[in-house]
Amino acid sequence: MVQARKAPGNISADARTINGVHHTLSVWTDQDAMRAYLTAGPHLEAMRLFPSIATGKVVGYLAQQAPDWSEVHSIWLERGRVV
Repeated sequence: MVQARKAPGNISADARTINGVHHTLSVWTDQDAMRAYLTAGPHLEAMRLFPSIATGKVVGYLAQQAPDWSEVHSIWLERGRVV
């Protein structure tokens, strides 16, 4: 979270456990900033290791405003892509 929060273009980053599932929510100024963070440094290394340590889904989409935490779990269930 610290690295995401410090990344150029990050507006916010937070994490919560909902129904036993760990979720992260990050908001970016634009897709380029988000992709730059996702494809470099510690996040890239974490994603390379992910299949050997966990299972899960990811969701990324454009929106006018960030979803409220009360919406995050249903968005994840509906739109999530298994990684």
